[in-house]
Amino acid sequence: MADTPTNQKTGKFPSSIKYIIGNEAAERFNYYGLRAILTTFMVAQFYNHSGSTDPDVVQAAEATANAKTHDFVAMTYLLPMFGGMVADWFWGKYKTILWLSIVYACGSVMVALSVDSEVMFTTSLMLIALGAGGIKPCVSANVGDQFDESNSHLISKAFDAFYASINAGSVLSILLIPYLKSHYGPTVAFGVPAIAMAIAVIFFWAGRNQYRRIPPPKFDSNRMVILLTAFFSLVASYVYFDKMLHRGIGPVLGAWAVLVLVLAFVFKKQWFAKPGNFIGINLYAMTNGGFGAAAKEYGEETVEGIKAVWRVLSVFAFIPVFWALWDQSQSEWVVQATKMDLNFMGITWEAEQISFVNAAFILAFIPLFSFVIFPFFNKIGLKVTPLRKIGVGFVLTAFSFVIIAIIQGWIDAGQTPNIGWQILAFVVLTAGEVLISITGLEYAYTQSPPSMKSTIMACWLITVTLGNLLVSVIQNNIKDGGFFAQFHGAGFFWLFVGICAATAVLFILISPRIKERSYIV
Repeated sequence: MADTPTNQKTGKFPSSIKYIIGNEAAERFNYYGLRAILTTFMVAQFYNHSGSTDPDVVQAAEATANAKTHDFVAMTYLLPMFGGMVADWFWGKYKTILWLSIVYACGSVMVALSVDSEVMFTTSLMLIALGAGGIKPCVSANVGDQFDESNSHLISKAFDAFYASINAGSVLSILLIPYLKSHYGPTVAFGVPAIAMAIAVIFFWAGRNQYRRIPPPKFDSNRMVILLTAFFSLVASYVYFDKMLHRGIGPVLGAWAVLVLVLAFVFKKQWFAKPGNFIGINLYAMTNGGFGAAAKEYGEETVEGIKAVWRVLSVFAFIPVFWALWDQSQSEWVVQATKMDLNFMGITWEAEQISFVNAAFILAFIPLFSFVIFPFFNKIGLKVTPLRKIGVGFVLTAFSFVIIAIIQGWIDAGQTPNIGWQILAFVVLTAGEVLISITGLEYAYTQSPPSMKSTIMACWLITVTLGNLLVSVIQNNIKDGGFFAQFHGAGFFWLFVGICAATAVLFILISPRIKERSYIV
């Protein structure tokens, strides 16, 4: 039951939607504007302030800045787990969005005021990650909450407007903020997004009496333990893997042995595993001869749902590699663009502006693939399935990095290639994004049983975290002169070509064995 007025029996478009969409546009303007200039700012301001051209200094500075950027993105996509728990069990969506948006705005203001202090700047980024990540699972769900049965037919229009606001905010900020940085300095460039975030908070608060609020469900201690275990396991994985690369494998294996023993004890005691829930059924299958025995105990349909979750997670296991490559287009590619000829189509661009073409191509490619390319292949007898889309997406993503590696090879040889070559790489990468990212979201929703859809969507966000942590670990290792330091210049991008190509081959070999079943009713 809603605790505020709604549009019951009227069938009208909810008046609250304009506040949500306005808030989202301003928030995305802030986030993408910040991220557009983040890496190049940190290189110049904190890690190579003197402007040294020494290759070792440049490599270390760029590796450090790129690692910090990927850590920031990883944290942003890990913290939705925290925001979801707070919204679902304590505050509800409205209070969670409002209070974490205030934290977000404070972090944004602090970024603009701390451009001369690396410690304060990093602290500010942590606050932004908490705010941006914490509200992420709540905002889109809050759109859906504004509708009831009388106006549910209008929900698709609301989401169309919602996602249009995301693209509008991102494209505008990616074009504007680098210009402000170049002409007015970093304080102004970071300050304008901070003002946008303050406006976002005020605009969201202004609609407080219009929102249809769904009270949070009953607190679920079992799910909390599972999510907290997943959260700390991810953090531990990053810390231990990072230390293994430059401090030796012995202490790391010892720490992992302790962790495994603790988890084994927890599972042996079957804490937070109730009969009939996801963990309980899996434990029953493990200790009683497999899912066949579990099906006899809990029913075929219930166990089939559990198996469906594992099928989806088996697909998700490959996705972090895509994000490891895609997110470099917002950091490593930007650094590369600073060394290119930025004159294109009669305009001299800022290096940080080039990624706007990604959003532009997304808007063009979605209808192109949906209404032209996919129907064509279906018509000639090559059935287009989600798993086939993802497989081709990996191939295209790897090929985009082939282009980037070739460009970097030219730069390493002392040439100054035109930015048009990087735009070509963006065309290929964006096609891969349409096939993997959008398809992956569809696959996650349609192939998971109703009781697990929210959890599966949280797992999808974690794939972004894992991909960025992978790049961060490699970049930190390069900075410290470790194993990956040998992959410098073009070699760095060829390394990721190899990783993605191997992932593509493995996925194409395994995916035909993955059963597909839609749970849309």
